Amino acid sequence: MRNNNKTIATLLGATCVLALSSGSALAQADDDNESVFDQIIVTSQKRAANLQDTPLSVSAMTGDTMAKMGITTIEDLQFFVPGITVTNDSMAIVNIRGIGTSAFGVATDPSVTVYVDGVYQPRPTTGYQDMFDIERVEILRGPQGVLFGRNSTGGTLNIISKDASDEFEGALGVTLGNLNKRTFSGTISGPLTDKVRARATLLRNNRDGIYTDVNTGAKYQDQDTFAGRGTLAFDLSDSFEIVLRGDFNRERETGFPAVRASYAADIVAAGATIPTDDREVAFDTPPVSNTDIWGVSSTATWTGEDVGFKSITAYRESSVDQTIDADGTDLFLFDIGFRENSASFSQELQIYNTNSGRIDWMAGLFFLNEDGVGGIDILFQNPKINITESNVTTAYALFGQTTLHVTDRLRATAGLRYSYEKKKYVSATGVNGTEVASGAPTDNWNAWTPRFAVDFDFSDDVMGYISATRGFKSGGFQLGDAGSFDPEFLWSYEAGIKSSLFNDRVRANVGGFRYDYTNLQVVEFIGGIATTSNAGKAIVKGVEAEFMGRLAEGFDVNATIAYLDATYDVFFEGGEDFSGNRLANSPEWSYSLGAQYTTELQGNGSITIRGDYAWRDNVDFKRNNLPQFRSDTYSLLNANLTYRSADELWEASIYGTNIGDTKYATYITVGRNAAGAADINVPVTVRGAPRQFGFKLRRNF
Repeated sequence: MRNNNKTIATLLGATCVLALSSGSALAQADDDNESVFDQIIVTSQKRAANLQDTPLSVSAMTGDTMAKMGITTIEDLQFFVPGITVTNDSMAIVNIRGIGTSAFGVATDPSVTVYVDGVYQPRPTTGYQDMFDIERVEILRGPQGVLFGRNSTGGTLNIISKDASDEFEGALGVTLGNLNKRTFSGTISGPLTDKVRARATLLRNNRDGIYTDVNTGAKYQDQDTFAGRGTLAFDLSDSFEIVLRGDFNRERETGFPAVRASYAADIVAAGATIPTDDREVAFDTPPVSNTDIWGVSSTATWTGEDVGFKSITAYRESSVDQTIDADGTDLFLFDIGFRENSASFSQELQIYNTNSGRIDWMAGLFFLNEDGVGGIDILFQNPKINITESNVTTAYALFGQTTLHVTDRLRATAGLRYSYEKKKYVSATGVNGTEVASGAPTDNWNAWTPRFAVDFDFSDDVMGYISATRGFKSGGFQLGDAGSFDPEFLWSYEAGIKSSLFNDRVRANVGGFRYDYTNLQVVEFIGGIATTSNAGKAIVKGVEAEFMGRLAEGFDVNATIAYLDATYDVFFEGGEDFSGNRLANSPEWSYSLGAQYTTELQGNGSITIRGDYAWRDNVDFKRNNLPQFRSDTYSLLNANLTYRSADELWEASIYGTNIGDTKYATYITVGRNAAGAADINVPVTVRGAPRQFGFKLRRNF
């Protein structure tokens, strides 16, 4: 058995030594006092602060950085941010530190929450969209039990779009690539009057599918997105602002096909077509994924001399309709249709201090009402099962947090949130058109979730912090049978160091954590239905580190590494003992390396070349940890070459992603035999995208 504590200590020490030794060398190479990296201002504590001064395990990327690294989706983030894994069986599921319960069914909730411009996104489909015209993305690891508290036991993605500008500006962009990739975008922003600003962005993204049906020639796993967002800001006075936002996203895609790893003799004997290429498939039912999302919000902010007030009001709707050929053959064995519609209204009120005294404080109220309707059709040869469901969630929360500046270097923080949730659920199950079961249960849950933290400035450049946080995620109801599952709780303990050294030529952050879970919610597909059970206890611990530095003028490097030990401590379910198994979607090791070099062309602009490498350890996709449901280790290499004109109006680049054409799994589940029954010996896999390359052109004005 590995000595995990020794491993964590070694990683922690090695990272600190690397940061300090690299910084020492860099300091000798640079004698000026100018900071070389821009400060990243984050709102991970619902007030603006420098990322390096924030006593949380949080990573952040600006929109410009994401563009340089080729990050356009939530899935791309996992290869550049420590602790994140994204699975994709039919929709993206974000896991942070091995925690990320999928939300299949309108009476379940994800464990990793998403906020866009301060608005809570109740369904995964509403938050995991293409990222465009983004100011920055903040990744908050661990339970956010106070400020971003609703069910965020795994963590939070805080996405901030670009604001309407004070001066007129705009941009047009086009991307052309292999697989018939075609992306067009346009942005315009600026003042309408001296007190009104506006911004509008449109995106059209298309790409052919990466799988070919050998029977029909149809292409699967394509991209077809039309999206946009708009902002209208009213600067009513120096202290009062109202910002109206709206967005929409429309996807008409063929979905993610389930690919069989092998074809057993019974499948062959039944007459299934056997593809001969690993990018070929044969389906009786083409996969389909249609998504429609739209929402509006209003954010009113008043800033006084000592006190500030903010109101965030939002309404959102989403609709998802998917069909999946789950058996991965052109035999009619096991097809699934999934649908989900959600309408939600949320209101958050915040009051906080704006002066610079010894105490910083914030208090707030949160309300959510979500009305969801959904269902699933499971199409066996016989019988055919149809499940319909509806749910109304009502959630209230009261929260507050205070930070005491004990000295100029020492700060102590305490926060508390009270959460109350009620769900009213109705379901009906039919077999071959006849209703055989129904239910209409109602339940409610409540919890107090505190947070305690201390942070200390060891110097002007090095800060350390420790914290203890309680997390809570409400219970819910199973899809179909109206059975319930319990809420989950955890205590999270963290300690970390953040440093900006040698005139900010080096930034090195490292942190360690431990979670003690009770009643961890675990989702498993049984008979094609997502079923949630509670693991008695689970322990998650690990270390994460991030490093960036400037080795020479124009030459920057960055690196991340994460170690994760995530296991079920006590977990008995269905007569099986899963105690001691690893949590699904929790690679033990992962790391990334990046480098870029920029050279000036003597007044004619600049050229930047960038490369990024990411490595991911084995990932178990099932709680049983059977090897056939475990991905292989894999690595990905991306690169791009970019020219920018001297006036920064033109930008052109060539890019390549997954240059080595690595074949890797984003999800593995149980396949079917010729009788349509589940067979653990024939897994089906959803794979990641192959090699892609192309050309981008952008014109700013």
